[in-house]
Amino acid sequence: MITENVYQHFQANERHFIDRCLEWMSRVEDSYSVISTSFLNPRQVEILKTLANKRKLQIFSSGEVVESELVKIILAPNFYMLDKGDFDIALLEISYAFKFIQISHSQVLGTFLGQAGVKRQELGDIIVTNTKIQVFVSKHLVESFKVIEKIGRAEVKINEISLTDLVKETDKSINEVVLVDSLRVDKMIAVAFKMSRNIATNMLESKKVKINYLEIDKKDFSVGIGDLISVRGFGRIKILGLLNLTKKGKQRVEIELIRNQKNSF
Repeated sequence: MITENVYQHFQANERHFIDRCLEWMSRVEDSYSVISTSFLNPRQVEILKTLANKRKLQIFSSGEVVESELVKIILAPNFYMLDKGDFDIALLEISYAFKFIQISHSQVLGTFLGQAGVKRQELGDIIVTNTKIQVFVSKHLVESFKVIEKIGRAEVKINEISLTDLVKETDKSINEVVLVDSLRVDKMIAVAFKMSRNIATNMLESKKVKINYLEIDKKDFSVGIGDLISVRGFGRIKILGLLNLTKKGKQRVEIELIRNQKNSF
């Protein structure tokens, strides 16, 4: 009954992750274990911290050690003293002939998952700049990644580097003001990516859309300020603000848009 009361505060498709969080916290409280999670997205971190709020345990985030979107969380008893090594996190750098060939984020992800045979949650942020690619990984799996010699058509060399050598990702975002007649997610996707409503609806029905890291398939789902819409293969939309209405009643919306290069319209 207690678990059912917990579930009611979250989305139905978050139940599996909630169960994992409850199991982690029980292990800490019952056996004084120190738990280092896999890489979590901001929504998962929010859920975990909400569930742990009234529990007698400590929470530490790798985001306090090195800036990243995906982080690892340490759950520990009150007597635990933080050891940064317990995050089990490493930073890899991929060297390649960037003057002659480019490697995409999706190529890195596909190669790391396919050749190393690991799950997605063992990989953190993939940072792509004009000259470098860096990847956060679980430290205990570093050797599995270092044997990779080719990504796409590019010969590569992969080395572990210090977390302090993290580079800043090339900023590909642009700010725009778009006009929509409602804040439905299908309309926002269609306008932002300049695609037809039918394609936007198909993306939703094909489960290729996430809002704040949650998979959404309802085209009439409403979005608001602060929401992050991810459309697989196309990019991301962040709702920055709602501006004034036009004379015809359309809503002006300020967005931050990151468009995948291969899907430019």
